[in-house]
Amino acid sequence: MRSLRASLLCLCLVALFRLPALKADPAPPPGLPFSAPLPPASIMPKSSATRLASLSPAQCRAELKKRGIKSKPAGRAAPGVATPLRLDGPLNGVRFVTPGKKSVYGILDCRLALALGELSTLLVQRGVTEVRVDNMYRPRAKLPGRRKPSQHSYGLAIDIYGFGLTGGKKLDVEDDWHGDRGTPPCGPESRLNDSCEEAVTLRNLFCDVARSGLFHHLLTPSYDEAHRNHLHLDIKRDSRDLLVK
Repeated sequence: MRSLRASLLCLCLVALFRLPALKADPAPPPGLPFSAPLPPASIMPKSSATRLASLSPAQCRAELKKRGIKSKPAGRAAPGVATPLRLDGPLNGVRFVTPGKKSVYGILDCRLALALGELSTLLVQRGVTEVRVDNMYRPRAKLPGRRKPSQHSYGLAIDIYGFGLTGGKKLDVEDDWHGDRGTPPCGPESRLNDSCEEAVTLRNLFCDVARSGLFHHLLTPSYDEAHRNHLHLDIKRDSRDLLVK
């Protein structure tokens, strides 16, 4: 009986050592950091997005002056915007090309201006020299299919349709996104339909922004038809969410 037990034990040990070793999650392929996991939403209560969105108008104006962010009056009424203004120069060397001075779409809240200042620090490190903006403030803007106001109605959102890079290269969101509708834009399950240089650069750039904690909600062409040609970034007072779609 002891001999039989010993034989069975040996067989079990042999089978155990022949089992394939469990592998850790693979690292993102070189050049594709967008496939790395996103941080958990638990980071957001202490994020820059949450801190900036909670500032009062007086606190925001003081912070704007402290950081040397150049701005000018909105030049027209902006109902819903706590501290309306317009950018009046590059942010850390990054030029934000916004709608003209007569357009309401070029207005933004002071808090978004601070967020863009921090964004520009990240962008310049990645070779971005220009951000092409479709709009920021949109009066009475609503969330798609809902009556709830969009952050655009408070001047706290920005829609970006392209970037200029060092050396004169351009990234166009509509042309260079190359992602299927409904697929995650970042993380291990994200995919590109075309791994051309522009697509990889744009996706890596966007996912770096998503991981930065500078914005609460980030929407892409992978989200829905309404966002097919731009990236939506916003901050929201009292929000603790990180939504990336």
